Amino acid sequence: MDYFNLSIRLEELYLDWASRDKHFTKNSENFGGIRMLRQDPWENLVSFICSTNNNVKRISKMCENLCIHYGDFLVEYQGIKHYKFPEPERLAQPNVEAELRTLGFGYRAKFIQQTAQMLTKKDEFAKLYSMRTEPHKTCHEYLQTFMGVGPKVADCVCLMSLDKHDVVPVDTHVFKIATKTYRMPGKLLNKDLYAQIQDKFKQLWGEYAGWAHSVLFAADLRDLNNGINIKTEK
Repeated sequence: MDYFNLSIRLEELYLDWASRDKHFTKNSENFGGIRMLRQDPWENLVSFICSTNNNVKRISKMCENLCIHYGDFLVEYQGIKHYKFPEPERLAQPNVEAELRTLGFGYRAKFIQQTAQMLTKKDEFAKLYSMRTEPHKTCHEYLQTFMGVGPKVADCVCLMSLDKHDVVPVDTHVFKIATKTYRMPGKLLNKDLYAQIQDKFKQLWGEYAGWAHSVLFAADLRDLNNGINIKTEK
């Protein structure tokens, strides 16, 4: 119930977004049932540090390698071994950066090791989780104190694990949607335009704007929207 945010009724949200936005129904017709997960903040933070200048396949492989090499073994099922996501103490060790580089993490290895090290300090790990009850601005600023976390990554973590449902992270896909579909002016994504796009979508889609953005984001991805008619339960 918690991880899948099942207390939130998607069908009602889709109807609300469609009533507010003429583009929503057209662009989301094959993408019903997309739900925002309530992910673990620590795991989510590290995963998005891995995401910088990266693709989904490599990000997934990096997260899998973190579990295999540093997480506790859980169970083997149908020939596949499953491991727990490692705690900060396991990734904070001085040798971790070099080990992660040999596993293909590149410059992200330093960011992960130093972020883990920060979260081993007294009360810091609990503070990360306490951000679920803090305003977006407080969360956004706090997350950017970690190595490798900029405005977009901070907003992704806010939306996907810290209960900031109205936050719209703005990357190249969302920037394209804003300027092409919603006719927002701007050729270069800067700090001011980032804020304007966020405000535009919050006003348009309401308190679950981040969820609405994820539907259009999925519809914009070529590997998901490749002539396939996807129908799922709302």
